Amino acid sequence: MSEIGKYDRNNSTCGLDLSKNWSNSSVTLTCTERPAEALALNTEALWFDKKQNSIYCFGGDMSFANDYDIPTPSESIWAFTPDGKGTGNWKEVLGPTAAKPFPSEITRLSSGIDASDESHGYYLGGWANRGTSPLITEDGFKLMPGLLTLNFADLTITNTSDGFYQYGKMINVPYYGTSGVLILLGKGTLPSLLPFNTITIYDKTRQKWYSQLASGTIPDPRINYCIVGVRGIANDTFEIFMYGGVINDQVGPNTANSDQVYILSIPAFQWFQAVYPPAFPRALHTCHTTNNNQMIVIGGVDPTSDDTTWVGSADSGAEPRDPWAEGIGIFDMTTLKFKDSYESKAKPYEPPEVIQSFYKDKSKRYPATWGSSAVQELFQTGSKSDQVPNATDSQVPRPVNSSTPPPNLSPAAVAGI
Repeated sequence: MSEIGKYDRNNSTCGLDLSKNWSNSSVTLTCTERPAEALALNTEALWFDKKQNSIYCFGGDMSFANDYDIPTPSESIWAFTPDGKGTGNWKEVLGPTAAKPFPSEITRLSSGIDASDESHGYYLGGWANRGTSPLITEDGFKLMPGLLTLNFADLTITNTSDGFYQYGKMINVPYYGTSGVLILLGKGTLPSLLPFNTITIYDKTRQKWYSQLASGTIPDPRINYCIVGVRGIANDTFEIFMYGGVINDQVGPNTANSDQVYILSIPAFQWFQAVYPPAFPRALHTCHTTNNNQMIVIGGVDPTSDDTTWVGSADSGAEPRDPWAEGIGIFDMTTLKFKDSYESKAKPYEPPEVIQSFYKDKSKRYPATWGSSAVQELFQTGSKSDQVPNATDSQVPRPVNSSTPPPNLSPAAVAGI
């Protein structure tokens, strides 16, 4: 992560200490090299199993970091177990060297939309080709519908639901319905991206999809952005922060500035835009919450640059150079401002003033019109206000999917895989 060139990939798993104060120019990363058997793949999904203190790695396609003459690896799932010191161990848990084989009816996928909760990992849509599975020999891409679910307890994988989706983001919101819901933003395929005024909802208990229209300052359609979710205790809300991306799939100096932060507040389903001077256009990055008011942003590219190569760190010599040292930025989700340092004892998250002011009008707490009676039941009568931590989107690299570092992981979080 610290020295990324045009076709160079860092195949290390790095720990970022969240118990200490640091700036992005002084932070120290402690890294573990990934086993050679677990080849670097693009767009892998990472799912955190708190009970087992493990991060499961699913999916992906052959990376530029591998020589093209290397065969596509056997389909498998690997798990990383942190040791609490910033390092840890990788182990194959489904596959040729594991005690349990990878299920023959499931195909390794790439570029799907993923999320996880306390007991399951979810992977929606995606595609398969010669770079995802050694069983595929023909050229081209095969679009794969359905929602794959990994059960952490017994490592079984099932395929439920239908439909093909790509480019969107999905996040677990545990406070609504019997078992929580999955919120899906911006799903679709290029060039037909779903507008952000349509929010897609998956009820995990009923295994059904619903939709709800949102209002407010609606973001432009985009891809390659990041999202995190955090609970606002003051108003009993849940905010989804969205940052960056490639707007309307356009890159280069004439593209719209992607240095934008938008916030979707639930249960009002109201969009807000953070107002600040844009200075850090960014795409293909990841973002992550901690147990306070800070969002950590890692990596990415500058979509407004003439050169769309990977962003290099400020001292790496790679071009274009990242204005953030080590490719790490910090965003205060309460004040809505970027900064270059992390505070280990920062205040707990409180919704920004613009959101708190909005909810002072009790008539605005819920949408004027619900998408269906089932959606109204989920969010108006099925709310659970005192459980489960904050959430982060599921792209790599990223910290664990929890607002509080789990046992054996504290004080470090996984910063890159």
